[in-house]
Amino acid sequence: MRMKKIIILLGIPGSGKGTQAMRLVERYGYTHISTGDLLRGLQGRTDLDSELQEAVDTMLEGKLVKDTVVYRLGFDAIRDALDAGKGVVLDGVVRNRAQAECYYAFFEELGVVNDVQVIEIALDDTESFDRLKARIASGYQSRPDDTQEILRERIKVQGNTALAPIKAFYDAHGVLARVDGRASMDDVEKAITAILS
Repeated sequence: MRMKKIIILLGIPGSGKGTQAMRLVERYGYTHISTGDLLRGLQGRTDLDSELQEAVDTMLEGKLVKDTVVYRLGFDAIRDALDAGKGVVLDGVVRNRAQAECYYAFFEELGVVNDVQVIEIALDDTESFDRLKARIASGYQSRPDDTQEILRERIKVQGNTALAPIKAFYDAHGVLARVDGRASMDDVEKAITAILS
């Protein structure tokens, strides 16, 4: 089966985007690109310019970083992967419609716009908060900055209200598919694999 070069996973916090991204990486050899991971990788460095340091500080407050930083980090990572002959899974990279439009233009510029598949792992905001809260209660935190206050802020700025215009953009381009994020991780993976095949 011929896989798409660019897979964009959409979903609100707690929807399982990161888990499914890593499964795609393990199964098909994709490069995983997450703006959050790229930013967290900058923590503690003393050689950052002011724009990147401000972005790290903003992320630690549970807020969205400037689009210019998202593009700077994301575009470089995508180019590196494609130049190496690898596809990419974008997880948590597209956070608003302007970013969706800019990434789409970037893919057109690279000549890979027909190789884009967007998959939403759908979950409602209440279940998102319950899942993330349960992680904290169990002692498992996928992010070191997880607190209930930060979780509420993340869902406020990254929840379904924020996701709606992004989904509308990709739906209008005919590249959006949807899977039920309430299902088990294995069933979500099967649904994603079915879409990609």
